[in-house]
Amino acid sequence: MAKGQQQKQILITTNIGGRGKWWFRDCQMWKHYFKGILNSENSANGSAESVEHCIDCKENYLGLEMPLCSFFSLASLLQKLPLNKAPGPDCISAEHLLYADESLRLFLSELFNICIVHGDIPNSCLNTTIVPICKNKNGNMSDTSNYRPVAEATVVSKLLEHFILCNISPFLGTTDNQFGFKAGHSTDQCTFLLNQTASYFVTHGSSVHAVFLDASKAFDRVLHMKLFEKLIQRKVPMCLCAY
Repeated sequence: MAKGQQQKQILITTNIGGRGKWWFRDCQMWKHYFKGILNSENSANGSAESVEHCIDCKENYLGLEMPLCSFFSLASLLQKLPLNKAPGPDCISAEHLLYADESLRLFLSELFNICIVHGDIPNSCLNTTIVPICKNKNGNMSDTSNYRPVAEATVVSKLLEHFILCNISPFLGTTDNQFGFKAGHSTDQCTFLLNQTASYFVTHGSSVHAVFLDASKAFDRVLHMKLFEKLIQRKVPMCLCAY
């Protein structure tokens, strides 16, 4: 390893999580690293053009019921927000919204409906604070790939995401063979199924061969336009796809 590379790694190691002499250089390092993994610029142009055409086509909005947020639905969504969590860049926590005057719920529901109708959201709601969390503390602490990004979003945007998720969940059914990232399921069920399957074939005198695939940074490398294509194919209301 070159001397310059060794020196750079030492600077990163001594300043991660701090604000020392080189804090600006470290911030730029994280900025370029996370920008490289948290975007979908490599999406195929064909997919992007197809999605944009579907969103811009007015006929796709005809006959679709516009999901609107009401005062009462917002009150229910507020109960789903986790409490005692760090606030986002706006310094507003879930407790502020939960215990605020009821008139705030009316204003927020109107704001959400405007965002959905126009397919836009205020820039202040899009601000997030990216916090790098170490994956393996026994690994190379100066290696940026050893850190995963955790986004601390504004509580208003989280509330809006809950509302959208409630409306698109009926369109997002998955196969019975999926166990992770699915409500009411866990990897314990997957392990049980694997053991039962292997036991069945071994009992009947057959060999068992298995292939395990571990996709590195799978979520970071998902093509966003492909996800939009899937939403459109699932007949998710176009107003939500446009949003």
